[in-house]
Amino acid sequence: MRTGSILQLLPLFDPQGRFSALKSLTLVLLALPALWLAHGFTSGEWDFPSPYIPLIYHSGLWTAYLLLAALAITPLRKILRWSKLLQIRRMIGVASYFYLVVHLYAWIGLRYYNVETLLIEGLSRPSLWLATISLFIFTALTITSLDCAVQRMGGENWRRLHRLTYTATIAGLIHFLLSPGSIVGTPFLLPGIFLWLMVWRWLDKRDRGTCPFLLLVLTITTAVITVLLQLLWLSAFQTAPQPVEPWSTTFFALSPDTWEYLGFPPVLVVLILGGLASLCAAFRQKRMT
Repeated sequence: MRTGSILQLLPLFDPQGRFSALKSLTLVLLALPALWLAHGFTSGEWDFPSPYIPLIYHSGLWTAYLLLAALAITPLRKILRWSKLLQIRRMIGVASYFYLVVHLYAWIGLRYYNVETLLIEGLSRPSLWLATISLFIFTALTITSLDCAVQRMGGENWRRLHRLTYTATIAGLIHFLLSPGSIVGTPFLLPGIFLWLMVWRWLDKRDRGTCPFLLLVLTITTAVITVLLQLLWLSAFQTAPQPVEPWSTTFFALSPDTWEYLGFPPVLVVLILGGLASLCAAFRQKRMT
């Protein structure tokens, strides 16, 4: 293999074998959550009731964050007209799989590596069935993420396999929603962002993915659906240790007094992120005219 070909496989170099500041910065940012998780797990900060519990939670969050970030690369590339963003999509996807493996390790560790306990819980909880489906799919996608896999499988077969990303993402997000304590916040934010990304792809197929007005309409619609999702989910499928009242819980999270410990409500985050995408599209459109 030629030196240039080897350099293309390294995360610090671009497809031409040149050092890439973008990929290097991305690699550092992707490693920071791992360092934070390692510190929390080994320093004693997470000793009560078990360091595995926060490791499960936070590694799962970073798996979802990075997965959605990888799905957001294509919209960002087209809206910002920044083609180099494609160079970091695979890095982000592989990093997401790394945090998924940590998530699995933490779940196994919390059960003291007891095979019988793991099997009983795995077979009895529907949320774990979905997690298993997601794990298998993402394992296949990660293994076939290299360019050589595209050549061996053929472009169409590779694309058909990697469309399963959406199926695996849906399974993972429902797994999160079915987890105990999914009442407010992030469990409902992630599906809202995923919905925005999927509808954007529908618009893009019709060459409307960079229209500022349509992006704004998409953002407002997605924000409304995010609120409705929380209400419907809490009404029908909530898994909290103690049942909560859907309307009061949802609008309680909208109060600024709760943001200090609950974070910004999902509807506001969706509006902010989607609004920024609309503004960027408008700015780029103005510069092109």
